[in-house]
Amino acid sequence: MKGLFLVFAFVLLLVYTNADAQRYRNKSTLGSAELVKFIATKDGDVLEFNWEIKSTRDIKSIEIQKGNIRTKSVEWETIKSITDDDKKYVDFLPNLGKVFYKLILTDASGETSEYNPIFKVKKDGLTAL
Repeated sequence: MKGLFLVFAFVLLLVYTNADAQRYRNKSTLGSAELVKFIATKDGDVLEFNWEIKSTRDIKSIEIQKGNIRTKSVEWETIKSITDDDKKYVDFLPNLGKVFYKLILTDASGETSEYNPIFKVKKDGLTAL
């Protein structure tokens, strides 16, 4: 039994150390007004972001923001303003340590909604959630 526990702990440690991406999400209070798919895939040293947005609101602007931890807070900066032609964004220089990303949708009235990506970690051709 002890051996089985040690094997399980070792496998868990391997999975945890290979999961370089961090999950972080805010909940939208808009209910069924929007369906947003925002996925980040880590492949080697780069992060690739893909999205699909379906909304009943009149969306005026869409941005990807990147947050870096500074002391005890997260400092956000807009790294991409998205147009209808944009289907992906690649961050070739993601910072080391904990970095957060979010997709910000703003409608005509100024109301915003935030979506944080679900990360898919690629290692040796395998994908894990």
